[in-house]
Amino acid sequence: MVSIVCWLWNEGYREFLPKHVNVLRKMLTRHLAQPHRLICITNEKKGFDEGIEVMEPPSAAMKLATLKTPEGARFPSCYRRLWVFSEEAKCLGEQILMIDVDVVLMNDIGPVINRDVDFIGWRPYRDWGTKTRFGGGLYLLKTGTRQEVWKDFDGLPAISAARSAGFRGSDQAWISYKLGEKDPYFERSAGVYSIRDFANANPKDKHNNVPKDARIVQLNGPVKPWTSDLRWVQANWR
Repeated sequence: MVSIVCWLWNEGYREFLPKHVNVLRKMLTRHLAQPHRLICITNEKKGFDEGIEVMEPPSAAMKLATLKTPEGARFPSCYRRLWVFSEEAKCLGEQILMIDVDVVLMNDIGPVINRDVDFIGWRPYRDWGTKTRFGGGLYLLKTGTRQEVWKDFDGLPAISAARSAGFRGSDQAWISYKLGEKDPYFERSAGVYSIRDFANANPKDKHNNVPKDARIVQLNGPVKPWTSDLRWVQANWR
C-alpha cells in the first residue's frame, strides 16, 4: 500500500490549513482507486477529515525547522522534509509519494505511483528544462533508500555546498545536489506538470487550456488552488 505524504505548517506569507488537506483527500478518493494512506505531518490537531492520518513532526525533523533558506524570506524553508529519507521514516510505509498540499489532481494518478524504483523525482519543464534539479514537492520514494540525503545533511555547510554547486531552494537544493545526476525523473508523458508549463500560465487567463494527459498539476507560486479563479482549477480542486 502506497502512502501519500504531505507536510503542513505556516510561516510568513504561507497559509496552509487542515481544510486544504481535506480537499487533497477528496481528490485522492476520485483519482486513486488502489488502497492508499494519506499521512499529514503537522503540529495541527483539529480540522482534519476522517481517513487522514495526522502525524506529529518527528523531533529530528523539527531540529531543521529553524534553518533559513538562502533564497530569502519570501520563500519557504523546507529542510524538515528531508526527514523522509531517514531510517526512521520507514514508519510511513514501504513506498511514499511526497506531495505538496497546493496541487490539483486531474486524472488517475495510479500510473505516477505504480513504479518499481527506489526514487523518482520531478522538475517543472518550462522553468528547468533538462537541468539536473529535483523539485522538493513531488517525488516517489521507497523509504529507507537514499539515506545519504538525510545522513549527510549537516545544516549550514550542506546548504552552502548545494548553493555553491548552483542548486536553488531549500530541501530541493540538497536533494538535487545529492541525487540529481544519478536518479530518474518523471518523464513528460507521466502527466505531472507545473502550472508554469502551460501556455496559459498567466493567472488572468481563465480558459480551460490544460493538456489532456495532466494528472497532477503543481501550483508552485503565489497563487494557490484555494485562491485561483482559473476555471480548470475550480472544477478539479474540490
